[in-house]
Amino acid sequence: MIDADAIRYRWDTVGSSLDERGRRMFAAAAVRTSGWGALALVSRITRLARSTINRGEDDLDAAPLPWGRVRRACGERRAVSESDAGLVPELKRLVEAVTLGDPDSTVYRS
Repeated sequence: MIDADAIRYRWDTVGSSLDERGRRMFAAAAVRTSGWGALALVSRITRLARSTINRGEDDLDAAPLPWGRVRRACGERRAVSESDAGLVPELKRLVEAVTLGDPDSTVYRS
């Protein structure tokens, strides 16, 4: 028999404060240690999709990621400033007129 109260307690105290990968792995470990029928129960307790928990099981079997990483390589979006080199200077140019503190500026007068 699966101890749902113990799983819920561990999830409320530790699991819900983990990052994305940690939550997946926590739920997958709970399923593995609980036995048959635990996937549905853990999914209900953690509110994680079954497919997410299955990915967590794959994460448990895979090699550990470098410290500080949550996703495998190529799993993150690139910064917009990398693809558009002129973005940051243009934003700074737009903000400068507002932050100079000149009340007589004609920049925003109509």
